[in-house]
Amino acid sequence: MNELSSPAALDDILDAFNNPENALRLNEAKEAAGNDMLRMMQIVFPLTTQIQMEVITKYGFTGDGDGIIRFAQTLKLLEKQDAQVAELNSQLRSTIMPQMAAPEAPLCAPEPS
Repeated sequence: MNELSSPAALDDILDAFNNPENALRLNEAKEAAGNDMLRMMQIVFPLTTQIQMEVITKYGFTGDGDGIIRFAQTLKLLEKQDAQVAELNSQLRSTIMPQMAAPEAPLCAPEPS
């Protein structure tokens, strides 16, 4: 993958997430995880990784964990050089790990026992 193919790869991944079947699976996973970050990591993240692995093979990466890591490293380098890649990668990251609401902090510290 190079500067020319990286926007296409990111577009393909985002399109795969929006594919009706995958979108349904992702919505169900996000609903099951709720607002629990640990459950997001256990349920949603593996699903998004699986969808990405199906796409990145078209761009010369292996469809496994090593391929995903190399793909992410390549994007990290390319996004510094290309604003379009940076924007698409930001969209990808927000799809993979959406913002979670922070738990409410107590107004004061509990009294020691």
